[in-house]
Amino acid sequence: MMNRIKVQSVIITDNKVDISYIAEGKCREYLNFDEATFWIEYSIPIKNIPVSIAVIPFCANVLPLVWLLDATLEVPELDFAFYNSIEEFKKGYIKMYPTLDFAGKVQVGHLVNHNYDIQDQSAVFFSGGVDAFSTLIAHIEESPILLTLWGADVKHEDIGGWKMVSNHIVNTALEWDLETCFIKTNFRKIVLETALDQLVKKAGYGYWYGFQHGIGIISHAAPIAFTRKIRMVYLASSYTKGGQIACASSPTIDNFFRISSCQVRNDQSDWTRQDKIINICNYVKEKGKHVQLRVCWESEGGGNCCHCEKCYRTIFGILAEGENPLEYGFSYTYNDFQNICKDIRTKLIFNDVYIELWKNIQDRFIANKYLLKDKSEIDWIYSYNFEHINRTFYKSTIILLHKIHHFMSHVKAQLWRK
Repeated sequence: MMNRIKVQSVIITDNKVDISYIAEGKCREYLNFDEATFWIEYSIPIKNIPVSIAVIPFCANVLPLVWLLDATLEVPELDFAFYNSIEEFKKGYIKMYPTLDFAGKVQVGHLVNHNYDIQDQSAVFFSGGVDAFSTLIAHIEESPILLTLWGADVKHEDIGGWKMVSNHIVNTALEWDLETCFIKTNFRKIVLETALDQLVKKAGYGYWYGFQHGIGIISHAAPIAFTRKIRMVYLASSYTKGGQIACASSPTIDNFFRISSCQVRNDQSDWTRQDKIINICNYVKEKGKHVQLRVCWESEGGGNCCHCEKCYRTIFGILAEGENPLEYGFSYTYNDFQNICKDIRTKLIFNDVYIELWKNIQDRFIANKYLLKDKSEIDWIYSYNFEHINRTFYKSTIILLHKIHHFMSHVKAQLWRK
């Protein structure tokens, strides 16, 4: 039996694309056939796009799987520029994961050249976080269309969460007089992430973060780029300057992605996260704009929980610039803040990446100490040793218990196999 994924039909209506497909061989083990169709709904009409553009999102979201399984992706027709870019952005994966084999091939019935006369129009993938706001500010003179996915970090079932997110995006668009495009998609549901996490386990990163989300997100811009003759799509970088982690969204991958005449840029990858917070705070102070950040991964409902490491990190990043986090989308009391400080020092377990980010924040506290002279409750951060942040008795005990748990799980697995 062949090891392949085959596009069977592509149906394009006023604002929706439905793609049916089959899979054979190993590919069947990693695709979720409870989701029988790959679909995307746009808030902007896209009915005049050709099939060769409409299939780009599906192709991009299964390509990493095709490469890892040495499979074949069969497509009836495909945009010539996108097809030619595949081998270029594939090189980014090969360089990023030298211990993995990226084979497989794309078999196209008909390649179509869709080059168009680009308009002075760009688009930004916009989630409302630090990365997204910093990129928006950097390109605000271009009046970019704001593209926001429902189905990436907010699930379709979370109606309340999506309402909060979409209202946030609409308010941002009104603040800057921008156009929005909401994109509802099942792109994360068509694959079996748990099984794929095991497939890529030796790479050290999960499938979503390490392999899918960069080109998976970018590809959703294809119908809009073609319809509006967009010249550039920006995806805010989640990879930061000096970072040593592998990430599916990287300049070595995203910047080589092509959609007809449209280019893609992984934006501000040479900036630290704190550089981006500085950019946002300076813009707010200079322009008097209202910025409400949405950074939380933990919160149900699309807001900021103000109890997780990422919320803490953003709160302190804003404080380090002499700004008030309460004016940037965070809600907490004075007593809450005392507990936040205590959690950072005694409870939260930080990996090496987070430690580096906190050291960047600490450097800004030191540089801006004159702005913060009345904030005695944060005096501890000026001399705190983030290299030893996990060495309190409480944290050391938690880490030890985690190691024991993983060891016992490994022993049980070995005994079960015997």
